Amino acid sequence: MSSTQFEQGVTAGGFRQAFRWGSKFDMLAHLDSGKLGLWEGGAFDLFAESRLGQSVDGFAGAFSPTNLAMFFPVPDEQITAITGLKFTQAITERSGIFFGKLNALNGDREKFLKYPLTSRFLNAAFNFNLALDRYPYSAPGAGFYLAPERGPALAFLVLDSYNSPRTSGFENLGRNGVFLYAEAKQSTEIFGLPGRQILAGLYGTGSFTDLAPASFVGLPQTAAIAAKKAGTWTLLWNVEQRLWVDPDDPDRGLGLYIQTGLGDGNPNPIRGFLSAALCGNSPLPGREGDLYGVGFYNLGLSTQAKRQLPGLRDERGVELFYNLRIAPGCHLTPDLQVLRPGLAPVDTALLFGVRLKLDF
Repeated sequence: MSSTQFEQGVTAGGFRQAFRWGSKFDMLAHLDSGKLGLWEGGAFDLFAESRLGQSVDGFAGAFSPTNLAMFFPVPDEQITAITGLKFTQAITERSGIFFGKLNALNGDREKFLKYPLTSRFLNAAFNFNLALDRYPYSAPGAGFYLAPERGPALAFLVLDSYNSPRTSGFENLGRNGVFLYAEAKQSTEIFGLPGRQILAGLYGTGSFTDLAPASFVGLPQTAAIAAKKAGTWTLLWNVEQRLWVDPDDPDRGLGLYIQTGLGDGNPNPIRGFLSAALCGNSPLPGREGDLYGVGFYNLGLSTQAKRQLPGLRDERGVELFYNLRIAPGCHLTPDLQVLRPGLAPVDTALLFGVRLKLDF
């Protein structure tokens, strides 16, 4: 479990200069059927989250959420919801199946512990490949994984196209087709340093409009009526590469994280996406538990989206954070973002925030 408090504000530019307080409470329950004395290879993950307070996403005028943790389960609502309910069954030591209500970001033990949204960057651009803007945050789905001893680890899953964080998702199941997602993940070693590369693709069988509401991007609302188009696709390539590893602790180091994505341009409003970030443990003596990061992103909108709503432009941003470990399970993080919003002529926005996280 973790409880996280945010105080974040727009200090210059954007639509409005103001600060807002928000809070998240996240809980993951992980059950192992073998350890419970039942059967081997089964795992059950339940993820629940509560959102309180407000965020400043609308104040900055940016499409990429400036605090992705506060963007879910639903932006600008006081809400508690079960957004992940996943069962996994190993078939062999290197393959298995999974199904349930799948959470894209926090739905299993590995994601919850390794890349929590409340420990690193705040901005969505450094936590998720935004070319997958329509990928549902929480929806019913099923899939399988295969991790051979040699070669890339493979995964394939089918998801309902409706984002359903507040409900089971069965009320709209299949009404607008499904999303098909395939991923290949390959471990690498460059100059003796570990890394991995991920190549993935998403195809939606439903019908969408170019500026329809998306799961991970705060698109502008428009009264213009656009024709629906059947089918949408996205390709992505992500790279994680260690640049330095502590010889006394292989879990400590400095890493380079690159995300690239290409969308179809219509009905996907995101044509191209790029983010690059450096993130690692503090090299300062006595501060081994601290984390720091700096990143840049470019969110390229499609020609169709710009034509449909004049004033849209590509969005760019920079973020810096320093995660200060005050005590075991307690971290304080100042965060700075400089964003050129995707709405012209909104001025460049300067955002400052502080995050306090308690882990239980």
